[in-house]
Amino acid sequence: MLQGFAPAYLLHSIAFRDDKLLLDLLLPEQGRLRAVARRPGKKQGGRSHWPQFALLAVQLTGRGELKTVRALEEQQPALQFQGDFLFSAMYLNELLCRIWPQDVGSDQLFALYQHSIQALEAAQPHPGLLQPVLRNFELALLTELGVPVDLEFDALQQPLEAEALYQWQPEAGFIRTGTAAVGQVISGSGWSGDSLLAIARQQWHDDALRVAKQLSRTLMQPLLGNKPLASRALFHR
Repeated sequence: MLQGFAPAYLLHSIAFRDDKLLLDLLLPEQGRLRAVARRPGKKQGGRSHWPQFALLAVQLTGRGELKTVRALEEQQPALQFQGDFLFSAMYLNELLCRIWPQDVGSDQLFALYQHSIQALEAAQPHPGLLQPVLRNFELALLTELGVPVDLEFDALQQPLEAEALYQWQPEAGFIRTGTAAVGQVISGSGWSGDSLLAIARQQWHDDALRVAKQLSRTLMQPLLGNKPLASRALFHR
């Protein structure tokens, strides 16, 4: 890394005046920052925007909420995604922009994001690995946001039981609501303990993936509000 520069990933950019861009950047320890940068010049091949999914080196100035990019260099080529993997990478970026507060630091967030986009790229020859990468990212992000999900013990600190049904209660955890029928994964009374335990063990069969998706969306809904994520709509085109 260049002296005086910090590693960063670009999460989002929009036009800001004629020759500038407003960037959402993710930096180690500092979290998500907003900064104004000049558009790339001739040295960057005449592009009009900085690349997403590329490791960057940035030099920032300013003490307020809006920083200024003094210099920006690409350290590694942008990761290349296609189809659902591209939409998934865009989803990670949008999710961070929507629910991670600006100027709130984190020791783990940068590494979590970097690992996740690298895992997405590596998984492209194996489409079945896409959903586990997303679910792991969502659950780890919730932990960083202070909404950890204990997938081994319920709200009473009793071990989850495979044959039980559980519902999530905010600020408490999983509450047992009944007993699951044979093969039952989801019901009006909750999620099966068997599927929750499978998530904890990283046993990503179809039932575990389905429950993990519902669980993460349930927990993220209060953070996202009523505005839908644009990247989710891309999966249904």
